[in-house]
Amino acid sequence: YDGYCHGYNIELIENKKIVQAWHFSEDGWPDDHFSICTFILEPVENKTKLTFIQSEVPEHKADALTSGWQKYYWQPLQEFLKQ
Repeated sequence: YDGYCHGYNIELIENKKIVQAWHFSEDGWPDDHFSICTFILEPVENKTKLTFIQSEVPEHKADALTSGWQKYYWQPLQEFLKQ
């Protein structure tokens, strides 16, 4: 992500779950703090349901991260998958 974030894997369960620790390089993010991102994958008929949970986000960054996920990831991904 061009230096914006870095992290490491905590748990990997093939075809089911990814848990990662992420640190963001932006104003107000504590230098030694990682949030936890969990991606849960579940088969639903002939599709895959993704449940995303991000915890341990500094309170003053929660709104910005929520809108960033929508704008930069979930909406573009949704458009891509419609093709």
